Amino acid sequence: MLINIMAITLMVIVSIFPAQAENYVSASKRLIPKPVEVENLDTVFELSQANWYLGKATDRFPLDEYLKELKIAGVSQEGQKNAYFGTVNDLGEVEACKEALKNVPEDEEGYYLEVTNDKLVVIGRSDAGAFYGIQTLRQLTEDDKLVAVGARIIDYPALRYRAITDDISRGPLTKLEFMKQIIKTMSSFKLNIYSPYMELQVLEGIRLPEETISTNDYEELIAFSKKYHVDVVPSLQTFGHCTVFLALPDYKHLGNLFSGSSQLDPTNPKVYEFLEQEISKLASLTKAPFINIGGDETWELASGNSGIEVSRIGACNVYLEHILKVMEIVKKNGKIPMFWGDMVLAHPELIAKLPEDVIVLNWHYGDATSMPQRLAPFQAEGKRQWAAPGIDNWLRIFPFYLSSNNNVNSFAKIGTKHGIEGLFTTTWDDDGDTLFGNNWYGVVFASEAAWKGGGPGTSFFNNRFDLAVFGQDYDIQDAIMKLAYTNYYTYQGYFKNSNLLFFKDPFADLEIYNMASNGSQLVLTEEQVLKTLAKADVKRNQHFLSTLGFTARKVGTFGRKLLVTKKVIDTVTEIEGTPETEKLYELAQDLYALEKEIRELYNEFSTLYLKENKSSFLNELKQRYLSLRSCLFAKAMELENASYQEYVQSPEMLGLPRSPKKKK
Repeated sequence: MLINIMAITLMVIVSIFPAQAENYVSASKRLIPKPVEVENLDTVFELSQANWYLGKATDRFPLDEYLKELKIAGVSQEGQKNAYFGTVNDLGEVEACKEALKNVPEDEEGYYLEVTNDKLVVIGRSDAGAFYGIQTLRQLTEDDKLVAVGARIIDYPALRYRAITDDISRGPLTKLEFMKQIIKTMSSFKLNIYSPYMELQVLEGIRLPEETISTNDYEELIAFSKKYHVDVVPSLQTFGHCTVFLALPDYKHLGNLFSGSSQLDPTNPKVYEFLEQEISKLASLTKAPFINIGGDETWELASGNSGIEVSRIGACNVYLEHILKVMEIVKKNGKIPMFWGDMVLAHPELIAKLPEDVIVLNWHYGDATSMPQRLAPFQAEGKRQWAAPGIDNWLRIFPFYLSSNNNVNSFAKIGTKHGIEGLFTTTWDDDGDTLFGNNWYGVVFASEAAWKGGGPGTSFFNNRFDLAVFGQDYDIQDAIMKLAYTNYYTYQGYFKNSNLLFFKDPFADLEIYNMASNGSQLVLTEEQVLKTLAKADVKRNQHFLSTLGFTARKVGTFGRKLLVTKKVIDTVTEIEGTPETEKLYELAQDLYALEKEIRELYNEFSTLYLKENKSSFLNELKQRYLSLRSCLFAKAMELENASYQEYVQSPEMLGLPRSPKKKK
């Protein structure tokens, strides 16, 4: 009887008092970006018990969306108030917020957040600050318990502009709905610029609708992004990188060369008529103050029509004259021109001749050694500049985060010391064989680097990643690092990259054979990553996992390709001239199995690709898979047919390189 009374008493105590804070990870260990000031409190707030006071003029969209995601029906405003959401202007006369208001930063994007047992306060200097306060509250929330972990937070960004690019020109052309997902996701980590990279062929009217971005979609994207305090800034190529565009019959006449040109002709007045038409159209749609006009890597400058001008006034002046003309078009349309700074950096004497209001996008994807020398010349001339690092996803099966994290973080940190206004983190699709889903980790890492002006680094970031993104620790960050590490085994350089080697005919030479020692590690990585993903019961930000399983399987397939290649070449070389022809049949079965695996891999890839992108480039990618399958299937048939012979033919007779283990 006494035991029953004690049990009942314990139940009453548990029902009266809220969940205890010691059961939850503290605030400082679950937030990305890391706030300027965070005080961990030994408290929790029960969100289902919130009675809200809402600022009348404050945009309540972020709060409504947050509560909807938690399946809390509406905003309760009955009874004594214990939760407050609004801007400084809206909450200035609220007695319960008097002390909290003193802690709101002056920065327009700043906010103050307080979570105790009996009070929840989110106050922004502006609607943007209030929005970011809710994003931080989201990371403090335990979804299944509907409680927020206690903290007092004062926060504001080190950099005003925090951008992510999306290459929609060299293969994948992102669908409108996926662009919206990118914007919503990046805003939840306090990034505020989305910049689609647009070579001229993707503009409306240049090609078929499936190959271009429409005005209607662009307008809808801008309207959507406004709710999330994200500006859409077009990155338009207006000089080089025009190979696809200039191959189109209707636009060939704008090229610098008679055929095969990659650059617009700066001596042709029709080029500027065309650019004025397209820039004016974009400027009328774009609410952001900026348009990026590109201008990088104009390697064709000394050739063709521009080459004639170069011989007269010099390459520097030909480049400068063109870029100034395009900048004037942008300014005439009420926008601030941005451009890639590499060509001018190579000729620093041009820097002083740039307009005062232009913004230099100072890009660099290597280590930190040269960053001060890249930034200092523009700073010395008083030019506005943003640092532009890269996530290093291009030409790889998976981004090389072990390198790019240092690039992004160092450029933010060193750039801040040199007065940069923003961090313009890039993603590229050089060969078109990329999935944006693999970039999510990099997007979040860039958010902290931009918000902090250089974050605390990869290790501390990884310790918070799972809790900040998923609300629980599933060890996803470890799986991501394992996939990133495979670049050491699959990537040998820009022209011997992971994707190219994955699709290469394994029997064309000994290149794939010589990589075979990496095969087992790739297969092991596949196994480890898939095991982690199978155990992850993710509820929040499920889309972060959308491509990881596929990537793990592609890594494993690459590993098996390496191992089978070595097995075939070594075995045939070893049994040459013997009657052991049955072994050829066994090798053929291995190749048939690999071909089937690649067929299934493409089916998975195409499904993921079409969730993100329009279908226009998918056939090109399908041909790469078909080409590899054809190589494997043809070799399998050849070995199977040879297995019916009396003796094993030489490797050369079977179209194979000879194993270096046994010379002829």
